Amino acid sequence: MNTQLVNSLVEVVLNLSPEDQKLFQSRLYARQVRTVMNKNSTSTEKAEQFRQWVAHFPKSSDSLPAEASRRENIYGDRGT
Repeated sequence: MNTQLVNSLVEVVLNLSPEDQKLFQSRLYARQVRTVMNKNSTSTEKAEQFRQWVAHFPKSSDSLPAEASRRENIYGDRGT
């Protein structure tokens, strides 16, 4: 294990701007997902990988009110 290299990489990443850190993390994670998905995974393993992928997204308690998904509120009144 190359601890010195890993520590150096951590320092480099920590010195990036917050936006660049997010970009780095998303690219690294995408690369990991591609590597894992290239393996022959069972459906259970793929489902778990998907759950882990979703967990990386920001969490929010914001949601649309129920009326926002009503058909007439999506498409409007086409009769006039």
